[in-house]
Amino acid sequence: MDQEWATVLTAGIGLVGALGGSLLGARAAIKGARDAAVLAAGAARQQLAVQAEMEHRHWLRQERQKSYREVLDAYAVLTPVIWEVHESLHGGRMLEASELADLSVRFDELISPCMRLNLIGPARVTASGEDLRRALRDVFAIFQRFEASGPPEEELAPLLSELRAAVEIIRSRYLEFMAASQQVLLSGAG
Repeated sequence: MDQEWATVLTAGIGLVGALGGSLLGARAAIKGARDAAVLAAGAARQQLAVQAEMEHRHWLRQERQKSYREVLDAYAVLTPVIWEVHESLHGGRMLEASELADLSVRFDELISPCMRLNLIGPARVTASGEDLRRALRDVFAIFQRFEASGPPEEELAPLLSELRAAVEIIRSRYLEFMAASQQVLLSGAG
């Protein structure tokens, strides 16, 4: 009998060992599955973050291209108008109030996109756009001094020289803007 008990006892111990091993194996499998799921979720979050960043950069680049283009297009429209008025003033013709109102609208069509640059940057383009905007305001302020009766005869020549210099500054500021915006777009800077 002792041998029978020993066999039963050995079988019981084996069964308990097998059960314990199975439980340990199941526990390890569950822990491994949970760890794998945590790793997979982390990788998915990281991939989504990278994808979102890439999409944001693409969107920002498109918005910058659009905004920079608005400045370029508005400059192309305003420049001939500025030179036409400049030449007219050199010819001795003063500006009517209605002409100044029209000029104001035309200047605003370039000033507004320059101001919107603050929304999309970067700082070097925003700064060059602000410099262009200030130069435009300076030229418009000089144009206003030529309204109707115009300046006294003795102030006319110096004022025309001031206007010419201010118009040249607009051109210079525009070229600075072009260089800054092209550098940003070509570098893919974010």
